Amino acid sequence: MALSNRQDSGLPGLPALWEVCRIVGADPTDARLLHQRSNAVFLLPREDVVVRLAPDTPVRRRRARTCVDITRWLAGQPEPIALPPVPGEQPVVAVGAVATFWPYLPTTPAPSPADLAVPLRRLHALSAPPFPVPRYQPLQRLFEAVDLDQQRPHPTVADDDRAWLLDRAHTLVGTFTTTAFPLGEGLVHADAHSENLVRDADGRWLLVDWDGTCLGPRELDLLTGIPDHFHTPETDRKRFLTAYGYNILDWPDWPLLRDITELHAIGAYIRLAPSKPTAAVELHHRIRSLRTGDRSARWHAIS
Repeated sequence: MALSNRQDSGLPGLPALWEVCRIVGADPTDARLLHQRSNAVFLLPREDVVVRLAPDTPVRRRRARTCVDITRWLAGQPEPIALPPVPGEQPVVAVGAVATFWPYLPTTPAPSPADLAVPLRRLHALSAPPFPVPRYQPLQRLFEAVDLDQQRPHPTVADDDRAWLLDRAHTLVGTFTTTAFPLGEGLVHADAHSENLVRDADGRWLLVDWDGTCLGPRELDLLTGIPDHFHTPETDRKRFLTAYGYNILDWPDWPLLRDITELHAIGAYIRLAPSKPTAAVELHHRIRSLRTGDRSARWHAIS
């Protein structure tokens, strides 16, 4: 699967991929699109390298720079937690794209819930790194996606749905700012789930996709243990929380982070909907389930 050009999703496509590869001397022949949500992620099979492409905006440049700095710093810790990027100057910025390059490590066999808990526990035990890291800004990506959609000739989100999303988002952000978090604040991954684990040559599970890393409540990384619209089996959630050593469900305010995270996830589908019909269907399904409060509705990841 390949993108012929920059889509209305705002994500760069193959022309940008070829240009950033030319700059670093990588071979994009037979590149394969792995998935397309917040980033367009390509595999370069001749290099065993993964390229992550985002639109060239000041926010995306900062995220990419932080992602590279954090993963290189974490790779130097006594117990590795993160997969570092390939050597060289990164990120690469060209033709409207911000690109980062990463080693390709297949994820087989699939990680267990306990496998995810181990690097998170190590991460949360660390002090803040010796360089600036952004603070967590709840629902920033949703606000960005809504702004993008309003600029389209034919917006994906209907006016009443947009008004509801923005009102709900502002309410949740306001509640977040007055909430106390039992685990305190520190360096967090902020998108911790099993799809973001790879296994290194020594058999250790490492976290990838650090675009959202920030200083924030450590509970943000424990959302795998919370019941949500993906209906993860309770036994898997319990294994994860047991391995981590803290049951977030004992904290009465846990639904706040669930609601923020579910609303945050809408942003990627707003971006994708015009160019991917399955994403459009999933977007409207998710908005409908949120507006009606239907917790039985099952969500599906579209990439």
